[in-house]
Amino acid sequence: MTEQYTVRRARSADATAIAAVHVTSWREAYAGRIPDEVLDGMDVAERAAIWRRLLAGEVPGEAGAVWVAELAGDVIGFASAGRCRDDDAIPGRRELYAIYVLEADYGTGAGDLLLDAALGDEAASLWVLEDNPRARAFYRRHGFDADGAVKTQTVDGVPIREVRLVRTSPHGT
Repeated sequence: MTEQYTVRRARSADATAIAAVHVTSWREAYAGRIPDEVLDGMDVAERAAIWRRLLAGEVPGEAGAVWVAELAGDVIGFASAGRCRDDDAIPGRRELYAIYVLEADYGTGAGDLLLDAALGDEAASLWVLEDNPRARAFYRRHGFDADGAVKTQTVDGVPIREVRLVRTSPHGT
C-alpha cells in the first residue's frame, strides 16, 4: 500500500521541521538562481527560532495561517497564506506567502494539497522568483497568471527579482 500525504495546520512544535524544509527546499529549488553563499548561509536553527515566534503568534499577521504536509509522520512541505499585503491589493484577495516541498516529493500531489489547504478556491496572489519555470508551471496549472507586477527584494544583500501571479477564480475556471 502506498503511503498517503496528509496536510494539517502547523503547531509550534513543528517549527524545527518547517525550518529544515525551508532551508533544504531553498537550496534545492534555488541552486543556480540565488548565489551559493546566500543558500549556504541559511541556518536551520535560526529559521526555527523565527518559525517558533511566528507560530506562537508573537509576530501578528506575519506568518498568516500555516499548514504542513506530512508523509509517514515527517514534515515534507509547508504553506503559509493570509491577507494580501500588496499596496494595490484587491479587497478580499488572499496571498500565498510561501509554499515549499522537498525535491524528493515533487510531483506527488503534496504541493497541490498544501495549495488547496492554504487558499481553497479563493481569489489569490503570490510572488514567485522570475527565473523559476518549475514553480511558475505549478502555479499556472492552478489558474495563476502573471499580472505584470514585478518587484526586487534583497536577500542577504542580493537582489532577487520576483513577478506577481494572480488567480481571480478557482483553478482557472
